[in-house]
Amino acid sequence: MTQTNISSVVLFGTGNVGTHFAKALIESGIELKQIYSRNPEHAKELGSKKNVVPISDLKKADTSADLWIISVTDDAIPEILDQLPDYEGIVAHTAGSIPIDILSRFKKRGVFYPFQTLSKDRAVDYNEVPFLIEGSDPETTRKLLKLAGILSERVSEADSALRARLHIAAVLACNFVNHLYTLSADLLEEGGLSFKYLTPLIKETTQKVLFMSPHDAQTGPAIRNDKAVMAKHLERLADKPALQEIYRLLSNDILQYHKRE
Repeated sequence: MTQTNISSVVLFGTGNVGTHFAKALIESGIELKQIYSRNPEHAKELGSKKNVVPISDLKKADTSADLWIISVTDDAIPEILDQLPDYEGIVAHTAGSIPIDILSRFKKRGVFYPFQTLSKDRAVDYNEVPFLIEGSDPETTRKLLKLAGILSERVSEADSALRARLHIAAVLACNFVNHLYTLSADLLEEGGLSFKYLTPLIKETTQKVLFMSPHDAQTGPAIRNDKAVMAKHLERLADKPALQEIYRLLSNDILQYHKRE
């Protein structure tokens, strides 16, 4: 017999992902019973508009809720799990690289992973955020898919192995690229230039890979094997050995990748 859908949630965590989840759940009309944070003021502020109960004691988690969402750093998940009371509802975490088995203490468990970079102070259109769902059984999976469908139009199932691969790809495409932006900004600022000079280039590079493959969009001295230009760049980076090595490694990898064709 089909059971009722998820209508009430307890959220654990007020970081980037937790903050967005709290706002999205409240806006969607799902009852957010409690928000847990080590700092009760963070939880209080986040749930103040709907009088959500802030808690800082995990033992006080509301066991009448349909779903507990654990949205904390990967390293903190085991600590949270160890302190939670027994619970018959669904327990789900939001981590891309953590297997569902970490929740094996609970009979009904799942993963509720938003595949997007999230920052507290930046609004996100949740309709465009892909949600990757995994459940311990068909009924749990159905309920999590249904809840995700209330938040987003882009919902699919993904087991732990697939999420791990996607998470690595996300680190390469998002976190690593953002770090390269940071290094670029530092380099420009040292010369008295603004990072804004790169804005048109970044926009066009991003737009290109939305309409053609990243492989076909690749340009630059490395793919041309322009040794003279690369040598000059490396010479200019002589006082920055770490950045020089990043430049050398990436240039060599671009060259070798396209040589294999």
